[in-house]
Formats: sequence, structure tokens, C-alpha cells
Amino acid sequence: MNANDPGSALYAKLIAGTALTAEIGGTRIYLEQPPQSGTLPYVLVSRVTGSDMYGSPRRVRRYIYAVKAVTMDDLTKAEDIDDELDTMLYDSTLTVTGWGTYWLRRNTDIAYQEAGEGGVVYHHRGALYELRLSK
Repeated sequence: MNANDPGSALYAKLIAGTALTAEIGGTRIYLEQPPQSGTLPYVLVSRVTGSDMYGSPRRVRRYIYAVKAVTMDDLTKAEDIDDELDTMLYDSTLTVTGWGTYWLRRNTDIAYQEAGEGGVVYHHRGALYELRLSK
């Protein structure tokens, strides 16, 4: 993991969460893409966008990350994992070398189903989180 990367910082925060790892039954937390044969449930962290903000004399970066649970045929489990993600992330601080976290908030919910082979239904629950860092 890269100490300068906000995604790595989010991953480190989540992987250290004992309540979260208990909820998903292990450390199945993935940055950007799960393995092809990933065991469910799991948590996926993906960067959606990043940009500079120009309203301060300090350097400020704004990122949006999708952080979601994926389960198979278990909507309640996906919702429970999402609740734990929200508890862990909302207004928390991340460690990103050279930057200070001053904003980490849930922005937009993620909630959809995906049909799989043989009638399996994959449930996706989570949110887009806005992260702001400053130097």
C-alpha cells in the first residue's frame, strides 16, 4: 500500500476494523477490484474522482470514493455491512503522508441488485464518500 494514496488510507482504516472484519467473516476488503473468484461477502473501495479545490490559500484535494458491500442472496447482510462502513468512516480521520484529513462524509447511497447465473442475486449496498485533504 502507498502511504501517499488516499485509497490505501481508506483500505487501511477498514482492514483495521474488527467489527467490520467480523461482519464480513474475514479481511475480504479490496481496493479497486475484487479477485475473480472472490468469496462473498466482501467490501470494495474504488476511487470515482479526484480534483483540486480552489477556495483556500492551502492546497486542498477532494476525492470521491465508492465504498460498498457486495453479498450474494442476502440483502440484510449487505445493509448490516453498510451500517458498519458508515460507522467507521463518517467524520473519521485518515493517515495520508503529507496531508491532513479535514472532511470525510457520506454523500450518496449505493443500492442496487445484480442478477447472476442460476438465479443468484448480488446485493450492492454502500455509499459515495467525499474525502477532503489539505496541505
